[in-house]
Amino acid sequence: MKNILADFTSRLENLFGNDLITVVLYGSAVRGTYRKGVSDINVLVLLENSSPRKIFQMGSVIKPFLRKHRLNPRVMTREEFLSSADVFPLEYGDIKDAHEILYGDAEILNVDLRHAHLRYELEEKIRGAVGDIRYLILASGGGEKTLAKLLTLWSGLCGTILRGLLRLKDISEVPAGAEGLLEKVSAEYEISLDGFAALERFKKGEKTSALDLAESVLNALKALALAVNKMPSKSGD
Repeated sequence: MKNILADFTSRLENLFGNDLITVVLYGSAVRGTYRKGVSDINVLVLLENSSPRKIFQMGSVIKPFLRKHRLNPRVMTREEFLSSADVFPLEYGDIKDAHEILYGDAEILNVDLRHAHLRYELEEKIRGAVGDIRYLILASGGGEKTLAKLLTLWSGLCGTILRGLLRLKDISEVPAGAEGLLEKVSAEYEISLDGFAALERFKKGEKTSALDLAESVLNALKALALAVNKMPSKSGD
């Protein structure tokens, strides 16, 4: 992966020149949970100026990496990144907690993430996930295999939400693995997350009813949404 990322970063330098501010690797590749061929390689690319023509050209420059290595670049300007911490505190918290600077200025990641902003985004994500699960049940058309596939595709959001829930409780030591993460969140919020645990086991090959699984995940999400909604705001937020 180091060679892939070094080549990728070099191509960005050649393309954007002085407009390239920072390139940051984040996500599973840094947390140690990356699975080749399954996980995405998440990279944040920060630019001084954003030109649609340059980004169009970037597509051809990094094309060899996109599908072959599941490279997932997120392109933003410096101003966009610094001014949107109140909108994406969940995602930015993930980046701050687990990242590697591939190029440029590390100080730019020191954005102020407010407790209230995180609480609002978490509740929005969780309530959105409740709607997502209901839609997946509907979209399966009554087919267990279809529902199983849809649930597996949806499950990528779980880790982000769970890590955010611990951050909301000011817990700095966040477990990297799914099992430890589930145990920690379940204990802190006193909510059963058996549905999430069953989903993890299902992804590893354990056989179970997809409909039962969806119902269990849905119940856990509803309980988490209620818990987040009831959390008091901190002074100063």
